Amino acid sequence: MFLKTIRFKTTILYTAILAITLTSFSAILYHNVATSLYNGMDTLLTSRAGGITRAIDTYWEASRIEAMEKGEQPEALRKRRNVNFAKIAQKWVKEESNDPALLDIIVHVFDTDGAIIASSKNTQSLNEISRENFISVLQGKRRFDTITFASQSGEMTFRVYNSPVFENEKVAYIVQVASPLTSIITALNKIKVALFILFPVTVLLTGMMGAFLATVTLHPVNSMIKTIHQITAENMKLKLEVPHTKDEIQKLAETFNDMLQRLEKSFTSQRKLFEDLSHELKTPLTVLKGEFEIILKKTRSPEEYGSVLKSALEEINKITKLAENLLLLARFDSKEAFPEKRRLDLNSLLTGVMKNIKGISELKEISVLFRPGEELVMDADEAQLKTLFFNMLDNAVKYTSRGGRISVSAEKCGHMAKIKISDTGIGIPEDEMEHIFDRFYRVEKSRNGSGYGLGLNISKAIVEAHGGTIEAKSAPLQGTTFIINLPLLQR
Repeated sequence: MFLKTIRFKTTILYTAILAITLTSFSAILYHNVATSLYNGMDTLLTSRAGGITRAIDTYWEASRIEAMEKGEQPEALRKRRNVNFAKIAQKWVKEESNDPALLDIIVHVFDTDGAIIASSKNTQSLNEISRENFISVLQGKRRFDTITFASQSGEMTFRVYNSPVFENEKVAYIVQVASPLTSIITALNKIKVALFILFPVTVLLTGMMGAFLATVTLHPVNSMIKTIHQITAENMKLKLEVPHTKDEIQKLAETFNDMLQRLEKSFTSQRKLFEDLSHELKTPLTVLKGEFEIILKKTRSPEEYGSVLKSALEEINKITKLAENLLLLARFDSKEAFPEKRRLDLNSLLTGVMKNIKGISELKEISVLFRPGEELVMDADEAQLKTLFFNMLDNAVKYTSRGGRISVSAEKCGHMAKIKISDTGIGIPEDEMEHIFDRFYRVEKSRNGSGYGLGLNISKAIVEAHGGTIEAKSAPLQGTTFIINLPLLQR
């Protein structure tokens, strides 16, 4: 189980990345140091070869001038295959071989036949140039080589530089300088040992630190897991402890607490729904049960049977209406009640709804005023909008006193149609305003009236399904105004 934990996976991943990074760093470091040391050696050998060449040529020039004063032939003054030049080279090497600048430098001078004409030290393995290398240098090419050979003190490795020296555009002789690579190899071996020792130690220590940091970092998560195991549907008020770390862990805890709050609200809403539904169904079912029990106690007249059946039908119609509304809300909640949109004129639709509500309003002597304004065209579900406005106007009539007034207006406001429905009814207390669109909620003053408190909830669902908004403004005994915004057709 531990091998599958985030802590273990994070530690392994962190250690693997560190190992790869250190390996790459070590390889690059070693390569750069080796290149720098070898380049430094090559630069030194090149400098020494150039100095030797200039020194030998200076000796030879002095000898040449002396020979010319004696009247010797020009052929005797050339460097190439000249015994006198070989003597000059030997003389310089002998005199200058103890120079501190040449302390670790082996100097060989070869003629164009490959024979050695001067040598600072007797190093047999360096006294000869391979035929392939000799031909290359004889063609005027400078070259570096690394030569390893066995000696009495063990295996020796030298860096060798062969430089041709020209006379009249022809190679006159070859200067070879060589230096042991002991110091460089020792330095590189020390770096290898240091890296070999430090690499596993660093990876191990860093891996342990990574495991510790992962444990510390994930400690809040373990605490959250323990709390989550304690949360049940009956214990939704229990919240996670939010660490004040200002990181993803804190955001996770806050998000989970927010989810718990929404779930608690949802469970509370569902619980209240069942409680309200049970309460609302209890009344008509009790009425039906009581009337049927009374009618069955003895034989009744046809008129009495008809009256009971009529009353029972009214209660059944109420239950049916309640079931239809709940089904509609369930479809809205599950996003199944998609509006079947088609182009319509809002003013014409409102005019038609006014005619339907006229009969109800006239019974209470309530005047309903609506004056169509500019053309308001939209794509909407006509049946759903009719339900929306009928519910709103029915509520207005229901909670407006006899002789009151209801006014409806519709105007264009940007890309939205703004519909206002105002009444002079009983109004809504401020502390109840935030609940008026809740399911089964009825304002306290209207609880003895008819209805199940679903009208405004259905109206809100219809508005939101069309991409609009609905809000209410009210004060007790001063009436209520509902403001509905619906999107217009964009042309």
